[in-house]
Amino acid sequence: MKSTSTLKATGLVLIAVVLALLTVQGSYALWNTAANANAGKVTAADFQVSLTDTITTTSTNMTLANGTAATLALSTTPVGVVIPGQSTYAGVQLGNDTNAGGDFTVQATTGTPVISNSAGSALAPHLIIKVVAATSLQQCSTPALYATATSSAPATMELAKSAKGVFCFQVTLAATMPANLSGQSAAVAIPITVNQV
Repeated sequence: MKSTSTLKATGLVLIAVVLALLTVQGSYALWNTAANANAGKVTAADFQVSLTDTITTTSTNMTLANGTAATLALSTTPVGVVIPGQSTYAGVQLGNDTNAGGDFTVQATTGTPVISNSAGSALAPHLIIKVVAATSLQQCSTPALYATATSSAPATMELAKSAKGVFCFQVTLAATMPANLSGQSAAVAIPITVNQV
């Protein structure tokens, strides 16, 4: 008898499950009804960041039309000749030029400076690069701006839509540079990446 009552209980559960499935199937048709909606036009916003150098104030998009990263040469800036134990300065202004309709804050970060010797040069190990964030290019030549900066450490800044910010660079030639390296040259490359916050 116990087995008959167990079978009846099982049968009731199965019937309940079937009824539940039928109920779901019955309401499924309601989910398939069509309703007209006046959908608006969707347009993608441009993620544009401009780079402006210190001297020429020429502006370049950070990403070129073919999708590759732009390179901004600061060789025309006051970097030029560096005397051992002294520093020279340069800077680049970034602008958040997006056309997004809402808030569009971006974060720009500098990468580790890459110093490479010119042909036959051994100057690179004697250069110290510091990078800091600032609000104007005019601040870049202020030595006090770099007082707390660590050599080769990244700098970061956030830019709201239509805002501008500056990365300043200090290039120092070690006072202990050997005299036989005088007149040699090296190139400094500092990558900048920008991401939406």
